[in-house]
Amino acid sequence: MKVSKLICAVSLIVATTLSGAALAHEHKGGRHDAQPHVSLKHMLSGVELTDSQREQIKQLLQQHRQEVKPQQQELAAHQALQRLLLEEQYDEAAMRELLQQQQQQHVERRLETFKLQHQIVQLLTEEQREQLKQKQIRRQNKTQRQHETS
Repeated sequence: MKVSKLICAVSLIVATTLSGAALAHEHKGGRHDAQPHVSLKHMLSGVELTDSQREQIKQLLQQHRQEVKPQQQELAAHQALQRLLLEEQYDEAAMRELLQQQQQQHVERRLETFKLQHQIVQLLTEEQREQLKQKQIRRQNKTQRQHETS
């Protein structure tokens, strides 16, 4: 039961961290189109963690929350883009600059997320890493089969 609570907490923290990003990006078909990451909950499902590993993961998540920059910059850039759309004259240079800022912020946020996931994976034993590797292979095979039947 403790493992499922930790995994749920990890997912909630990551989702909260990334939720500001959704405000700053366009949506396609109701889905966020630039988030191909694997959630920590999904990543760690089925992996038996020790109490020590759970505590270390909890500490990494707390540290990550403190280091992640507020998503307010992204929201401000999105609002600036909306204001530019309402201007009488189309300012492509300003639009391009804001879009490049958003893209860089997105890259930085993704790097932080992958850094956190890497740190968590480093806490795992070789057996646990092998379990993750096998899950990834099964997921890739399933995706490949789905694309072949489409």
